[in-house]
Amino acid sequence: MHFKQLLSVSCLSLAVMGANVSAKEVIVSAVSPTSDDYALAVAWSNISARDEGDSLTVVDNGTIKGLRLLAMNKVDVTVIGSPHFKDATLRQGQFAEDPERLIERYKTIKALFAIRSSAGQYLVTEKSGIKRFADFKGHSLAVGRPGGQAGSVSSELLKSVGLAPGEDVDTQYITYGEAFDQMANGSLDGTFVWGSVPQAAVDNASRTMNLRFVSPDVATFEEFKGNITSGEYFSLKTVPASRIESAYEGRVESDGDVQFWTFPFMFVVNESMDEETAYQITKTLWEHVEDVRNASNALALLDINDATQMLSADLHPGAARYFREKGLIQ
Repeated sequence: MHFKQLLSVSCLSLAVMGANVSAKEVIVSAVSPTSDDYALAVAWSNISARDEGDSLTVVDNGTIKGLRLLAMNKVDVTVIGSPHFKDATLRQGQFAEDPERLIERYKTIKALFAIRSSAGQYLVTEKSGIKRFADFKGHSLAVGRPGGQAGSVSSELLKSVGLAPGEDVDTQYITYGEAFDQMANGSLDGTFVWGSVPQAAVDNASRTMNLRFVSPDVATFEEFKGNITSGEYFSLKTVPASRIESAYEGRVESDGDVQFWTFPFMFVVNESMDEETAYQITKTLWEHVEDVRNASNALALLDINDATQMLSADLHPGAARYFREKGLIQ
């Protein structure tokens, strides 16, 4: 196979055209240039080029747009959370208004594997005085990129502590970059961020202002899971204070250990991808997982044992073949 590598968003239109031109050109759609899945995809591409003479094309579209592009054969691989993929197949949540033809395509999509290196996290400016989720009352919070899933999750987390988004809390749908710019100039109090520890956008912002992590309310998290679609896939992840301290060299405050919310993040493909391609690209990643971990601190916890857990899509036969060889599935 011969693949091209594109790492710039400006190349998206070319990548979309390429997806329709050649079955040998594999285009991977990730969330954003600062997300863990993007770092993984770039490392995956580099390893393929180094060891197989191949490479992958990497673009960023977020999860919802990425899934729609996959269903329309505009990309070959995309990423989406297990709960959100279930929403897509049931035509609920952010996918409630999608046309029936897309819903039917979603139902045929298969998983290559899942990762759990990323999580949803919340940061505020130290001067905001916010230390608990309930403290967002009367303050402003960027809840996620426009049209993304994070806004729904953040809103439900606010509701679980008795706060009405848009009323008790000034919730804004903007990107991380815009959010941190506004936090720096004092016009925004906090933001949602998706990623691991360290997270590139957080690391950069922490060099220009004093930040603090704020955890979702543990006591009401089960209530939150009952109020959001496909809530059974969500869980809290404890990040030790020592890891926060080490990752950001003391530039980001926390009151002890921090809670992030997370779920399995799946790399999915159309069922029409041939078995050998699915097998080879899955094998290339996991047989070189140490190289992938070493490519980014945010991928240090990447674990093959998470790859087949809590998937909301069936494994592609090619990926299943690889994991069967590894003894992870029957």
